[in-house]
Amino acid sequence: MFKVLLISVMVLAARDHGSHEHGAGRVSIGFDGRKGRIEMEIPAETLFGFEHEAKSKKDKQKKEEALKNLEEKITEMIVFDPALKCEVRKDIFEVSQSKNHADVEADFTVSCDKAVAESTVSFHFEKVFSRFKKVQVDFITDGVQKSLQVLKNGDSLELK
Repeated sequence: MFKVLLISVMVLAARDHGSHEHGAGRVSIGFDGRKGRIEMEIPAETLFGFEHEAKSKKDKQKKEEALKNLEEKITEMIVFDPALKCEVRKDIFEVSQSKNHADVEADFTVSCDKAVAESTVSFHFEKVFSRFKKVQVDFITDGVQKSLQVLKNGDSLELK
């Protein structure tokens, strides 16, 4: 539980920093044994292709499709070792809109049959959303704390 709380503090610190860069994102992943949490903060432009408020039917459809894609393909973007048999479920999607600026905050819960420590996690953000250019990933689990700036599909973290 402590690790999941710590990762939440890391995410809040990143959000308070106020940085916003198109094509970039922040992902914090925390595990306590076999239970975990993924917290993402992404500029809306990276997912939707725009940041203004979706008012037209076309923009509303793009936004809806992107959020659905994020939910359905999270396990293609963050790939846990298949032997762990991890299940990822959406908790919250929130779009923070202010004038012509928007961010998407997405939280997921993760349950695995085995602990993720001693495994490898790979990342394929650009495979699902082509506008991703870099993602800062912070990961904490059972005695391991690592960070990685993901710049291309297939970048990975060894949790050892």
